[in-house]
Amino acid sequence: MIQDRKTPCALLALALGACQQPADDSNIAIDNGVNAIEAAEADVETVPPSETSLPANSTGESAAPSSAAPVIPAQYRGRWGMVAADCTSTKGDAKGLMTVGDDTIRFYESTATLRQQRPAIATSFSGSYGFTGEGQTWEKIVTLTRTGDTLRRADDEGTYSYTRC
Repeated sequence: MIQDRKTPCALLALALGACQQPADDSNIAIDNGVNAIEAAEADVETVPPSETSLPANSTGESAAPSSAAPVIPAQYRGRWGMVAADCTSTKGDAKGLMTVGDDTIRFYESTATLRQQRPAIATSFSGSYGFTGEGQTWEKIVTLTRTGDTLRRADDEGTYSYTRC
């Protein structure tokens, strides 16, 4: 029994010993006569971040960095009313009118500014908004879902349907 335990240990020691052969530098390809020590000590030139190129867009201008301000997608933008009269009122009493811009949503007595895009399903847009209105400020997560000329707005208070004006 004792010999059976020694055999695997001895085989393991031989296998590990075989892996630890002395290094042979003859199989290393070195260009232009530079040896490994000089190559390791050589200064490496790096390009500062301000000089890196951004991919160009179709107009030939540099694409915007990924840290650009969030934008509400175009399919949700426009004027939306809860009832038809919200779209046609000339008296300023369209309490159900919602106007969606690039980064804002305007309501009758408040404005929401998009702070950060949030994860949503593919057919929706969700974001964290900073609201101001009637002397108050608050934060709310709003999700917009569009189906044809109908836009649904959902938040922690409920779900509201609008029709494109």
